Amino acid sequence: MNPWPPHPYVSEGLSRGLPENHLREALRQAHNSQNRGYPAILSLKHLAVMTDVSYGDLREVVSRETDPYRSFRIRKRSGGRRLICVPRASLARVQKWLALYVLNRGDVHVSSAAYAPGSSPVKCAALHCGCRWLVKVDVRNFFESISEIQVYRTFRKFGYSTLVSFELTRLCTRVYIRKTRRRSDRVWEADPSRYDGIPAYGSWQIGHLPQGAPTSPMLSNLTMHALDSDLTSLAADAGLYYTRYADDLTFSTSEMSFSRVAARRLLSAVMERLRAEGLRANRQKTVIAPPGARKIVLGLLVDGSRPRLRREFKKSLGAHIHFLKRFGPAQHAERRGFKSIWSMRRHLQGKIGYARQVEPAFADEAERGLAGVDWSVLSDDG
Repeated sequence: MNPWPPHPYVSEGLSRGLPENHLREALRQAHNSQNRGYPAILSLKHLAVMTDVSYGDLREVVSRETDPYRSFRIRKRSGGRRLICVPRASLARVQKWLALYVLNRGDVHVSSAAYAPGSSPVKCAALHCGCRWLVKVDVRNFFESISEIQVYRTFRKFGYSTLVSFELTRLCTRVYIRKTRRRSDRVWEADPSRYDGIPAYGSWQIGHLPQGAPTSPMLSNLTMHALDSDLTSLAADAGLYYTRYADDLTFSTSEMSFSRVAARRLLSAVMERLRAEGLRANRQKTVIAPPGARKIVLGLLVDGSRPRLRREFKKSLGAHIHFLKRFGPAQHAERRGFKSIWSMRRHLQGKIGYARQVEPAFADEAERGLAGVDWSVLSDDG
């Protein structure tokens, strides 16, 4: 990243009648960020120019004047539905820029195994293969539980000024109304009252990370750094290995002396640490798997020397191929509730691609089966 020349900035500012001390302070903040390896962002308008997005659009988002997200729900594999929030085009452009040039340079804890180049559920699961004991904790409403206060503190660590950090935070979060505040929210360093001169900046509505925004995955990792560090130490003290893949926390050990009492003691400490961060565990998905029990991490079996596909996964994919051949793509897609034959085919190809990462031989067999289906019902244009 190349530093930008400061002198033309000062000259231009002075020609517009801006106070020299304000310009020097902006330069100091810019150099502070650059010295830490992050691009200089002097103001919201500066960001708008760098990303080629309308300043008015960004100001509207920061002021919380409208909801710039299109929301819908998708089915979760484990049941229920997940809220997805897709930002409008101009905001998505800025968020992608921030993810690429700012957030990707942040310090993510080594125990965080998702949302990084080269990361995958398979690689994360492989770290727990061959364990004797497995303890799993699922965080409920993970993205929605990360508040804009935590996001603001992340941008401040990058060296950005209070106002710029506040505005970047607003660009990366979505408002919801929470009736109670966490202990960690008592001190809101970006006191909105100091920006009373800017419409709606004084709102006390606390936003959260929207699942579906390009910035949310990396911000979730960055804001969880302290938690990951604490849980890594907690696990090491108990003789366990810890990883976090988004909202899935996994602890494993091969020590003979570990016991169910020790597992429950570990869970109690983990729950307490989660509560301190404003997070809640989904107790229905909390698992203690002792020696001899089936051990599953991120949907993969890890009770051997390498991850394996579950029998249910193989059976489901095999059933799809069987009924496709028996009833044909059109009837099978309708029976299974797919929107189209193409979407069903892409879905199955995705499953085979995933299987190939784990068990290539099974994937080859499934691919041959899918190729044997009569797809002539599909037109050239879909």
